[in-house]
Amino acid sequence: MAGDEDEARRDASHWYVRLREEESDEAVRAGFARWLDADPAHGEAWRSMCATMEAVGRAPAEWRSYSLPGQSRRGSGNRRQGRRWSQPRKRRAGVAIAAVAAACAFALAVPTISLRLQSDHMTGAGDIEQVRLADGSTVQVGPNSAIAVDYSESGRTVRLLSGQAMFDVTHDAARPFRVQAGEVTTTVLGTSFDVRMLGDATSISVARGHVRVEDAGATPTAKRDLLAGDTVRIDASHAIETGRVAPQLVGGWRSGEGLAENRTIANMVEEIRPWFRGRIFITDAKLAARRVTGIYDVRHPEQALAMIIQPHGGRITHITPWIMVVSGS
Repeated sequence: MAGDEDEARRDASHWYVRLREEESDEAVRAGFARWLDADPAHGEAWRSMCATMEAVGRAPAEWRSYSLPGQSRRGSGNRRQGRRWSQPRKRRAGVAIAAVAAACAFALAVPTISLRLQSDHMTGAGDIEQVRLADGSTVQVGPNSAIAVDYSESGRTVRLLSGQAMFDVTHDAARPFRVQAGEVTTTVLGTSFDVRMLGDATSISVARGHVRVEDAGATPTAKRDLLAGDTVRIDASHAIETGRVAPQLVGGWRSGEGLAENRTIANMVEEIRPWFRGRIFITDAKLAARRVTGIYDVRHPEQALAMIIQPHGGRITHITPWIMVVSGS
């Protein structure tokens, strides 16, 4: 039965894509109606997919009902015939499908436009850019990341607007080097370190040298001095988690390594998102809270995600080529 359910979910995703791309094709609509009416499992798969899209804010709740032209009942002597869509219903379904597609496109486009206006350097999904700054310092800007550079005679500031970056800083005692990531500021004199804003947390790891991390959002302002191998993670509530890592592993994301040491699946999804040219949603809170340990090749997002979630009963559903939904068993 599990195989039938998986096939129904795959078919539902297939029909979603076809209806989105060929909404005016009457043959496609008729085929969709026949598929829905062929088996109650198809209707359940379609409702489940629509509920998932609603849960992630991409589809109206009413789509679950008016997108179903009819269902069959197993064990009944007379198969109930599927109801034909009336023209108004067809138009409503087309509008709903178009609205879902537009919402997804809007969600993808708006943050990108805003970041592009603010940033000096910006990367796409899966891309890494090597940037040499005016003082000889270098920045490796991670995938789906953006930075803004502000140099003056008295100081050097780089704002991490999104994502992650690895810094190798040239010493200049007269001009301190600072990296601002939201409310968290990292100040250095000469060092190599990593700053990351993934999900709702900011983390700093030091490969070489010495940095001071200050969280202006905490009351009073929280400060930590980090040396080589030290890490600190500050979440949205300004709680601080410290740790240690082998200095040579700092910035491992540059070679596509997603390192997990007793980390939640939700954390690892955040690691994978910058490498995927679309959106990843996780809808099962219990699955998201499960912990994993391992090294995953995040350059191949779907494979890495499958390796992380499948041992815990998780599954991936493709809504479109650009949307992956992670759910529990």
